[in-house]
Amino acid sequence: MADENIVEGEEQKIGGLVKILPLVIMLIAIAIGVTLFVTDFFDSKPVGIDDKSKGVIHEQRVAVGGVAPNVPVALSIFVKEVAEGQAFDQLYNEMEHKFTVNLAGSKQICQFSMGFMTHYDQRVVDNVYKHEVALRSTIYMAVATFSKDQLATVADKQKLADKIKMRMNQVLIGYEDFGGIEEVFFTEFVIQ
Repeated sequence: MADENIVEGEEQKIGGLVKILPLVIMLIAIAIGVTLFVTDFFDSKPVGIDDKSKGVIHEQRVAVGGVAPNVPVALSIFVKEVAEGQAFDQLYNEMEHKFTVNLAGSKQICQFSMGFMTHYDQRVVDNVYKHEVALRSTIYMAVATFSKDQLATVADKQKLADKIKMRMNQVLIGYEDFGGIEEVFFTEFVIQ
């Protein structure tokens, strides 16, 4: 008889938990739903530049590869007010040391100073200085493939600048997964 009372008491406790458990699960589900609604998880926002507001960039969650547009993505675009005419500011920087390179097929040298331009932020400049040794090496090797005759005109020097830009971006992509060098400029250029 005492055993029967113990078994009945345990059944009442288990029966009470079974009745409360669905209520607790329902309250948790409601709390999650309210949180998602308050954080605008269910709102879709288009990306684009609003012509009327002159440079306001909007956010969008785009369906990629069959994924629902409301699924969070690793990278997101934030709304940012941009003053008119400043959407693509250029950042110029000059490399600190001059370059002196032997030209191909002769005893002549090319001595030059150079700078670069990016439309991106200070991180590109920081990456250039972080990997300056590797960049200087690739610049030396690029210039050493040219002869005096291949650097005679302005167009020839522009070809060299384009080659240097390509090589610099290759090095930066190799180390930082992003290049960012838009233009290369010679601030001094002498062949002796």
